[in-house]
Amino acid sequence: MFLSVSIRLFKPLLLATCLAALAACGGSSDAELLASARGYLEKRDNPSAIIELRNLLQQNPELREGRFLLGKTLLETGDAAGAEVQLQRALDARQPENDVLPLLAKAMVALGKTTLLVQQYGSVSLKDDLAAAEFQTQLAIAYINNNALGKAEAAVDAALQRTIDHAPASLLQARLKAVRGDTPAALALVEQLLTRTPGNAAAWAFKGDLSAMAKRTDDPQALAAYRKALELQPDLVPAHVGVMSLLVAKRDFDTAAKHLDSLKKVLPQHPETQYFEGVLALSKGDAKRVRDITAGLLRGAQQDPRVLLLAGQAEIQLNAMTQAESLLAKAVAVAPKSAPPRRMLAQVYLRTGQADKALAVLKPLLENATPDAGLLVLLARAQLMAGDAKSAEGNFKRAAALRPDDKRIHASAALSRLGKGQGAAALGELEAVAAADAGTTADLALISERLRRKEFDAALKAVNGLAGKQPRMALPDFLRGRIALERRDPAAARKSFEAALAKEPAYFQAVANLAALDMSEGKPDAARGRFEAVLLRDPANVNAHMALAQIAVRSGATKENVAKLIEGAVKANPAAPGPRAALVDLHMAAGDTALALSAARGAVAAVPDSPDLLDRLGRVQQAVGDINQAVPTFNKMAAMQPTSALPHLRLAEVHRANNNADAAAASIRRALQAEPTSLAAQRAAIALELGEKRPAQALGIARTAQSQRPDDALGYLLEGEIELSQKNHTLAIAAMRKALAKSNSTDVAPRLHRALVEGKQDAEAERMANSWLKAHPEDTAFALHLSALAAEQGNAALAESRYRAVLKRQPDNVPALNNLAFLLVREKKPGAVALAEQAVKLAPGQALLMDTLALSYAQENQLAKAVELQTRVVALAPDTGDYRLNLAKLQIRAGDTASARTELAKLVAKGKNYASQDEVTRLLKTLGG
Repeated sequence: MFLSVSIRLFKPLLLATCLAALAACGGSSDAELLASARGYLEKRDNPSAIIELRNLLQQNPELREGRFLLGKTLLETGDAAGAEVQLQRALDARQPENDVLPLLAKAMVALGKTTLLVQQYGSVSLKDDLAAAEFQTQLAIAYINNNALGKAEAAVDAALQRTIDHAPASLLQARLKAVRGDTPAALALVEQLLTRTPGNAAAWAFKGDLSAMAKRTDDPQALAAYRKALELQPDLVPAHVGVMSLLVAKRDFDTAAKHLDSLKKVLPQHPETQYFEGVLALSKGDAKRVRDITAGLLRGAQQDPRVLLLAGQAEIQLNAMTQAESLLAKAVAVAPKSAPPRRMLAQVYLRTGQADKALAVLKPLLENATPDAGLLVLLARAQLMAGDAKSAEGNFKRAAALRPDDKRIHASAALSRLGKGQGAAALGELEAVAAADAGTTADLALISERLRRKEFDAALKAVNGLAGKQPRMALPDFLRGRIALERRDPAAARKSFEAALAKEPAYFQAVANLAALDMSEGKPDAARGRFEAVLLRDPANVNAHMALAQIAVRSGATKENVAKLIEGAVKANPAAPGPRAALVDLHMAAGDTALALSAARGAVAAVPDSPDLLDRLGRVQQAVGDINQAVPTFNKMAAMQPTSALPHLRLAEVHRANNNADAAAASIRRALQAEPTSLAAQRAAIALELGEKRPAQALGIARTAQSQRPDDALGYLLEGEIELSQKNHTLAIAAMRKALAKSNSTDVAPRLHRALVEGKQDAEAERMANSWLKAHPEDTAFALHLSALAAEQGNAALAESRYRAVLKRQPDNVPALNNLAFLLVREKKPGAVALAEQAVKLAPGQALLMDTLALSYAQENQLAKAVELQTRVVALAPDTGDYRLNLAKLQIRAGDTASARTELAKLVAKGKNYASQDEVTRLLKTLGG
């Protein structure tokens, strides 16, 4: 006690020796401490027992029985991490496996280390029947968590073979029935178990779970079962969780608070006790208390998604949006299939003006289940913010239809009538609902409908109504800015976006729109400064990092400088897939496949559960010719997305490139089976059937699409394309007209016009074109179609005139820039390079645009630049034969005949899979090959 500082610093061995001597002289013996700990355990005084056991192990670290008892006690008090450490050390010290492994397995399951448990101990066979039954039961839980239900059932059977009446195994057998969706069978097994062992508290708790599952929150039988469980075992955690969950779901916070008091008495330090204390604190608006509680619960490696969600909600109440986003993003990463974290994160993104991220985080929820009204409202809000008023209005309608008994029933009816063309009356009713209702759903629906109709004054009036309900929120000012942009009033837009930022400085979408205005006015430094200011406040803001990279691209920065900016975004948030994907794309666009492959591998290693990154890795592997690696990569992506067509369509591309037509066809059919409503899969399957000369089967797929989307044009559009491919012009035109009647869409009109032209109905085609342009003067897609058609028909002057007319209205229209450049190359006219360079600058990394630019360089005899760029084009799209043929032609012009022979040989190897083999043969002859 009176040792000097110098002795403490320089004589640690002396200090340890003195302390050991003091313990030996005046402390309790190992046996005494062990006996004292056992006494406390008999009294169920776990805290005192833990203190005694820690004293014992400090005195004798090698005492394996002390390790075992400490691990067992820590597990009982909810400290699974501490229990795992102690039990593992007890096992290493040769404490019998029969004692340790059932408890160690339970701790590992609690920590989520189920895969490790199966790998390390899955094949262990214990000699003691009861220990074996308990151990196999924990293995079964591990298998359930790994979604291996068959193995879980086998483990339960093994447990019951060792101990036929083993209650935990019998209970797990019931749980497996529930997981399989057979709740009645599960309940029957629980009743049988309770008949045999009426004092089984865990069985009563699970009976409560089953009752709550069947009747949701308002079930007295569930509460009664939980209370019976607690009567039998007052510290049974699942029963306490069940009671608290029911009461919180019913928003009966007063009763929940009383129950929490009883929970604190038996389990004062248990994580569930602290968690529900945080839940009740949040219900009272005490977000700071919640922050303190969740900070403690989130220490260590284990991250409970419920706690992350609770912590994120607290940060939202504290208006700490960056912290909320980080916590909720972690919750999504830990539990990617759970809906609540995704919904809450989407709300944060909407609060901070990140509509694109909100749409991305909601996408999996829309793919895997029928969306509910709340989800549709979130989606509609994101679409409205992103400027897609048409889609927003549709989803507001769907949400209203799902809640006919909602207090906003009048809004539902109004939206329904809007869809039936009863515009004026329905809009008036919707305005009345928005004015009377304190909520904002009707306001947002009204705004989206006004914007869709381009009724900007009325839209502004609706926004003012929304602003009255949300005077401190940025959204109304942001919407005013979007309306000003639609009106082509950049000054008013700038003023509104700045007003939005004054209310919510973290509202990123307003920053992005202001930066876009800066860029349009030729002020890249001002735009850059806005995002740099965001990073000063929030260095981890990935969006700001990526925006700086985009500005660098548009400003003509080198690839190396752009890569550094994207790498900054990766460092800011290593778990975010977006920046990593952008880095892969950057290297691929530059033709640097080695760096792209390295970046893709690193991305998948860092974020292994991202299908998007797996997709990129597979495509890069395919680009470098590593088919043996691309196939398992896409298979892994398919396993991760069992209801997605995309992985199978990727596999079809790989098999096709590998000249394996049968495997490609099988992958396309699997794509359609995995996602029957996927338009891409339907198109691929139709192409497959047509290629196999089975138009009737192709039409069957189109008819299926019609039944899947009865109010949509797509099914009829597919039917029309099939008939057109079979030269059945009358049937094609009829189907296209039905498609246009279903959806007065800019996607359908060009197809109908083409069908009329190909059907030799020139007068009708001209009438249809004139009528459409008169009704839709801003439809540049149709104008581009007419331009391309003129070029196909050999009328280059008319095509050029039409393309220039489009560019006069929209100078940054990428298709018009590219197509006009290509036309000028074909006609050997000057001016192609400037147009093609502008297209590539606006849409970097697009192989088609880069191909046009390479041809433009070649026309002006800039052969070195042309060859270099075309080499990058081939790296980006190695399976597009025409790009490789263009490269060979450029290499011949540049005098590099050896490289040209190599490229032509690759095309020869494609055989019938490449249609221009005659030209390949001719070029090889000119080279003497």
